[in-house]
Amino acid sequence: MARLYTLGGVMSEATAQIGNRSDLATSRASLLANQAYLMVWEALPHNEQEKLAISSTTSGENRISLPSDYGEAINLSDLSASSPVLLRALNSDDVDSGSTQLGRPTSYVEYANWLELWPSPDSAYSLQLRYRAQPSVLTVTGDESSLATRYDYAWLLKTSELYCLALNDIEQAPVWGNQYISYMAQTRSDLAKRQSAREGMHVRYLTGARGALSRSSFDAEDGF
Repeated sequence: MARLYTLGGVMSEATAQIGNRSDLATSRASLLANQAYLMVWEALPHNEQEKLAISSTTSGENRISLPSDYGEAINLSDLSASSPVLLRALNSDDVDSGSTQLGRPTSYVEYANWLELWPSPDSAYSLQLRYRAQPSVLTVTGDESSLATRYDYAWLLKTSELYCLALNDIEQAPVWGNQYISYMAQTRSDLAKRQSAREGMHVRYLTGARGALSRSSFDAEDGF
C-alpha cells in the first residue's frame, strides 16, 4: 500500500507547518514524531489494531514465541480439533501448581515474550492467536508507520502539535491539536465501513433456533 509519509517526511513537513523552526534538534524531533505515532495508534478503534498469527506445536514443547508486534491477546484457539476450541487463559500459579503430563493443550499462560501451553502438547497441534498489535519504534527516516494510509495525516497533525508544545509555542499548539481531533472524528474506521448498509434499512429474522446458524470459516493469516 502506498504511503503518504515516512518518519523523515513527517518530521520535515511538521517542521514546515509550524514555520520552519530550526531550534528543535533532530533527535528530539524524531522522538516526538514517534510519540505522536504512538498516540495516534492508541486512539484507533481496537479492530484496526487486530491481527492473526498461526503456529504449530511439537510434542513436549510448551512454549510459543509471541509475534514481534504483539500487544495483548484476544484469544487463542486450537484449530486441530474437529471444531476449533478456545484455550483458557490462566495465571502462572495455576499452571506451576498443576501436573506436568502431556496432552492436548486446554489452557495457556502469557509469560515474558511467549505463551506457555498446559498441558504440554503430546503431538503437533495448529494454534491460532488473535491479538492486538503494538507499533515498533521508527528509527530511520525512511521507516513507514503501521497505520492505515488514511491516518498518516493524523500522524502529521499530532506531530506538529507536539513540536509546538516542545517549543513552547502556545498559540500554534491548540491549532494543530484541534485539527488532529477534527480529522480523527471525521475519518471512518474499518469497522464503520464494514457496518455501512449497502441496501438501505432492513429487518432480519431467524428461521431457526438461535445458535443453529452456520458460520463461515476464514483462511488464517500471518505466522509466528
